[in-house]
Amino acid sequence: MLRVLEFRNIYLLPILAIALFYVVPAFLGIIIGENSYAFELFFLSISSVFIYFFSYKVFCGHWFTALYNSVLKIRIGLDFFSWFILAIYFLVIFYACLTAPDIALFAAIKGVSLTEISGLREEFLRTREGWERGLLYIYAICVSSLVPLVIAQMFVAKSKWRFYVLFAFLFSLALTLEKGRALVAMLPLIVIFVNLGNRKKAYMIAFFLVVLIAIVSLVARGGLASSENEGDANPLSGVPDEYNLFAGETSQFYYIVNRVWYIPYATAIDWLRYRVVKLNDESTVGKSISAVAWLTGEERVSLEQDVFTFQWGQNETGTGTANTVYYVDAFLTFGYFGVFLYSLLLAFCVRVCVCSRNKALIACLAISVYYVCFNSLSAVLFSGGLGFIFLLALFFRISDAK
Repeated sequence: MLRVLEFRNIYLLPILAIALFYVVPAFLGIIIGENSYAFELFFLSISSVFIYFFSYKVFCGHWFTALYNSVLKIRIGLDFFSWFILAIYFLVIFYACLTAPDIALFAAIKGVSLTEISGLREEFLRTREGWERGLLYIYAICVSSLVPLVIAQMFVAKSKWRFYVLFAFLFSLALTLEKGRALVAMLPLIVIFVNLGNRKKAYMIAFFLVVLIAIVSLVARGGLASSENEGDANPLSGVPDEYNLFAGETSQFYYIVNRVWYIPYATAIDWLRYRVVKLNDESTVGKSISAVAWLTGEERVSLEQDVFTFQWGQNETGTGTANTVYYVDAFLTFGYFGVFLYSLLLAFCVRVCVCSRNKALIACLAISVYYVCFNSLSAVLFSGGLGFIFLLALFFRISDAK
C-alpha cells in the first residue's frame, strides 16, 4: 500500500483517491440505481483518470526532462527563509488567537455545544473583513505548503529543531478543530520515511495520524460537551438521511466513516445536481474563478458557497462551503473541455515537481495531489500551495535546512 508514496509513484495518489472516493461509490450507485447522477460522476471520474494518467506518461518522455533541465534554476538554502516562514505563520496564529471571540479547541474542552464550536471555527479567520482577509490567505498558503515544506526539509536534513517545529505546528492546527488538518503535517513525513526505506517509522507516523484525527474528530463533534448539551454531542444527529449511510447509529466511528468516505461522493453528486437545477445544465464559463471573473468584468460565481446553500442552507456566518473533486468543479466551470484541461494541467504540474528530485518538495506534493480530490484545481493552485511548489520546482534548487 505504501508503494504509492514512493517518489516515482506519487503521481498515482490522486488516481487511488479518486477510485476510492468516487469511482467505487458511483459504480455502486449505478448498480443499486441510487440516483440519475451516479453514472455521470462515474463517467467524469474515469475520463479524468484516463486523461491525467496518459498525460503524465507523455510528460515522462526524455523531451520533457530535457526541457525542464533547460530552465535556469536559482540555488537557495531553505535556511534563508524557513525561519521567516515560521515566524510569519505563528504571528498570524498568535494574532488570530488574540482577536478571535474564543478558540474552538479551548471552548470544546470547556464543554460548549457543537453549534458554538462550529461558529468559533469559522470566526478564527474565515469571517475576517478588510485587510484581515489577507491573513486567511497567508494562513492557507502556510498550512498547505510552506510550513510542511520547511518541516519536511528539516527532517530530510535531520535538523535538531524538527520535532519542536512539528509539534508546535500540530498544536496550531488543532486550535480550529478541523478534523483532517493534521494530514498536512504528517503525510510528507510518511512519504519521506517510505522513500528512506524506513517503513516502520512510516507506519508509526500513519498510526499517530489516525489517532490524532480520531481525537480531534471526537472533540470537534462535541465529545466533551456538557450534559445539558448531550443532544448536540451525537455526531450523526442533524445529518439528513441522504448524507448518512448509518441512520440510527450514534458512534464516533460511524460518523468518521460517513464523513470521510461517503460525504465526498454525496457532495460531488450535489454539484452535478446543482448544475442541472440551478445552472440549467450549463457551465459558468470560468466565472467561478476569481481571476477570470475579474479579467472579464463579470461578477464571480462562488460555486462552493452556492452549492453549500443548495445542500443545507447557508450557516450563520455565511462562510459555509461545499468543495468537490477538481474535475467536477472543472465540469461546472468549463464543461467537458474543463475536465480535459484540468486533468492535463494537473499532470503537468505533478511531473514538473517530480522532476525537481527534491525529497521535501515531492513529499509535500503528496498534500496537493490528495487535496485536488476534494477541492477545485484553481483553489489548490492559488491558495492550496500547489502553485508555490510548482514554481519552486521549476525555477529553484533548494539545499538542506539545518
